[in-house]
Amino acid sequence: MSGGKPGHGLLASAFRASFNARASYRGDFLFGMMVTLLFESVVPLVTVLIYGTGSSFPGWSMPQALLLQGVFLLARGIAFPCFFGVVWVVFNDVREGTFDLVLLKPRPALLVTALQGFDVQGIGRLCGGAALFAYAVSRAARPDLLHVALFMLLLVLSVLVLCALALFMAATLFVWVGNARMGEVVESLLVFAQYPGSIYGRGLQVVLSVALPVTAIAFLPAQALLGRPEPLTLIAAPACLAFTGLSVLFWRAMLRRYGSGGG
Repeated sequence: MSGGKPGHGLLASAFRASFNARASYRGDFLFGMMVTLLFESVVPLVTVLIYGTGSSFPGWSMPQALLLQGVFLLARGIAFPCFFGVVWVVFNDVREGTFDLVLLKPRPALLVTALQGFDVQGIGRLCGGAALFAYAVSRAARPDLLHVALFMLLLVLSVLVLCALALFMAATLFVWVGNARMGEVVESLLVFAQYPGSIYGRGLQVVLSVALPVTAIAFLPAQALLGRPEPLTLIAAPACLAFTGLSVLFWRAMLRRYGSGGG
């Protein structure tokens, strides 16, 4: 057996387990996907309404703005099913005192919790994001191969930033298990990622590209695909990697402070 197969097997098993659990209640599964899709459609619909009234984001046509939001939903649709379940697994296990069982398993706790938290229902978000992205690209972008390659690289970084946010949230639960407000803070922060970074002041753009690189989630990849990459990309790309690395270090530091179910 090659070195890559065990990891693939674990991912396939997580997918099957999540699908089987959701498929046991097909009506609930389909309804949940529809609700998720409708919820994620709110911001694009607001954008359509904004442009329909004659207003606009400076320097952005409606298809271009929808492209940015399609990129956001695409990245979110990848990161949320695969990684945001870590938050709920850690929350439930720490609250119930069963996280010790995760630590006893012969694999890293982060990998185990990510696999346990995999949620196939989030694929609805991914499908919606892919549909919006495809629609907007057909009307807003004619990128060359270089810009497509840059876009793909930045899309990977955007997923990493989202995963890092989930890791920060999950790690705090080892010490503050009642910290339910952290999710609201992250969702509020992600609002900045759903609109063109150019509408913010220059100082705020730098903060949102370097200190908290949320513009890397959609704005920078969209700009690359539109053939007008942002100069801030040169700083934001390493900032995304540093932000992700910091989240891993934070996870490890907080995990060491976990007091176990026995206190």
